[in-house]
Amino acid sequence: MSEAILALGSNLGDRAANLRAALDLLAERGAPAERVSSVWETPPVPADQPRYLNAVVAVETELSPEDLLAVAKEVEHLLGRRPSGHWRPRPIDIDLLFCGEREVASEALTVPHPRIAERAFVLLPLAEVVEGTLPVLGRTAADLLDGTDTGGHERTAVRLRSGR
Repeated sequence: MSEAILALGSNLGDRAANLRAALDLLAERGAPAERVSSVWETPPVPADQPRYLNAVVAVETELSPEDLLAVAKEVEHLLGRRPSGHWRPRPIDIDLLFCGEREVASEALTVPHPRIAERAFVLLPLAEVVEGTLPVLGRTAADLLDGTDTGGHERTAVRLRSGR
């Protein structure tokens, strides 16, 4: 078993229900959540679409990074995501941020995710799930947040799991 870190986002439909369903479907497919961040409401990019709900989850899995990516894409499809181009509204988006200390560079997958340091909507919940140094990057999420714009990012009262 190894730990992987995933970012989840939703800005169409019942956003909180989409995030919860994604967690359930990931668990059913071999990637159960061990730690789940708060849910953050964040501004969309580009701005002409609904606001996002975002969270980060640490999962324990025996899946390879490539198989975990395939599971993430399957879950997105099951929850209604269809190809619509980059930065468009979606019921669910699942990004693979880290796979333990592994680095992956292929046509289909890059781990760690190449734009982590630019995205406050990832770094804010990531700082709750990984309190120390981030795998491979050697810096904390809090350190990386210093270089991002956190305006319009708000922690919500939404809970993805009971007791958290």
